[in-house]
Amino acid sequence: MYQTSFKAVLFDLDDTLIDRKSAYEYMCRRFYDLHNEINSSITWVEARNFFWNLSPNNAANITDHIKQINKRWPTIPNEPEAHKKFYFEKMIENIKPLPGVNKFIKKLKRSHVKWGVVTNGDDYQYKKIAKIGWTNLVPFVLASDIYGVKKPQPEIYKEAVRLLDIKITDYSKILFVGDNLYTDIIGAQNVGMKTAWVRMGRDHPTEPPIPDIVIDHVDELTKTLRIE
Repeated sequence: MYQTSFKAVLFDLDDTLIDRKSAYEYMCRRFYDLHNEINSSITWVEARNFFWNLSPNNAANITDHIKQINKRWPTIPNEPEAHKKFYFEKMIENIKPLPGVNKFIKKLKRSHVKWGVVTNGDDYQYKKIAKIGWTNLVPFVLASDIYGVKKPQPEIYKEAVRLLDIKITDYSKILFVGDNLYTDIIGAQNVGMKTAWVRMGRDHPTEPPIPDIVIDHVDELTKTLRIE
């Protein structure tokens, strides 16, 4: 495992600290059960594959999702706001930390390492944090749609460093941890941070962006961050 003396660590939220994958599948099943146009035409397994194909690179675009759904099932209303409400309400109903993350965060909280969360999303990200009881546990949550800049743009990483409230000019002393190569990893690397990629069963990338560390779970960073 990569060894260094990091001054701080920044985390993505979905599928890095919390289980977006299971919540997304729960939401999709509720959507499938709700719409007779879908459940009368294909099996749940077929629908599940269709819904997962709407989220390339483990990212979600609700407006595009409903366009694709409406294209296949034209009788389902193309109402982005209503679908967004359904999407996030059902996601939040079933959101939970990934196994072992609560224990890891408590170790982090007791340590000298400064940390925070940087996530692409809106105020629903704060609602997820509240649902799992982390409001007073996480030092800060920087949500892109509230701040006005999304990952991988450099400004959001620099704002996160400001929120860490540490005097540092060498960003290589900060570790960014995330599951998305094309937002989390490339964005952090572009500002000089070191990176840890949560691979979620995927193969190690052979083309850029290449993360400094590849892990299956954030708890693997315990020694790297010296928070044992």
